[in-house]
Amino acid sequence: MNAGQALKELRESLGLTQAAVAHDLNISKQSVSHYESGRRTFQEDVAQESLQTYDDPVYAMSIISEFSGGYTAQRLNGKSLEWHRLSLEEFAIQEVQEVVDILNQVSLIKPPNETTAEEKERIAEAIDEILDAEMALGNLKAILGRQYKISIKERVKKRKPVWTAKGWIE
Repeated sequence: MNAGQALKELRESLGLTQAAVAHDLNISKQSVSHYESGRRTFQEDVAQESLQTYDDPVYAMSIISEFSGGYTAQRLNGKSLEWHRLSLEEFAIQEVQEVVDILNQVSLIKPPNETTAEEKERIAEAIDEILDAEMALGNLKAILGRQYKISIKERVKKRKPVWTAKGWIE
């Protein structure tokens, strides 16, 4: 899902008109229409403003994924997985277990320049499993935030002092 499609889905889920979104983001109604239809590329400054204006984790996931160049989880929208909190919960548990299993099999004790090609390939497979788990967990977080109306932004703000106290961040 691209940014324009995400904006349209968000707008419709909130029951907003294109004119209302245009007003909120200080852009023209025509720009909203062009973004939603894909006739115009979503501008980064508009994307940032939209993330500040609309506190919706599903929308944020789509926008951040597009503008990060694929470094973050994107919304799961394939046919082989129902986008429902119970389905995503089961999927996330399965993917996290696969990460734990592969990490229990991979040795990270050797320095990177001392690993064999076979060990490096096994580490690459571990990274693949971590990516799968991140995607599953990101989607689970987003759907829970949206459905239970819990702001992920506010949860992160509350967690930062905890992470700082634990020495995880500065």
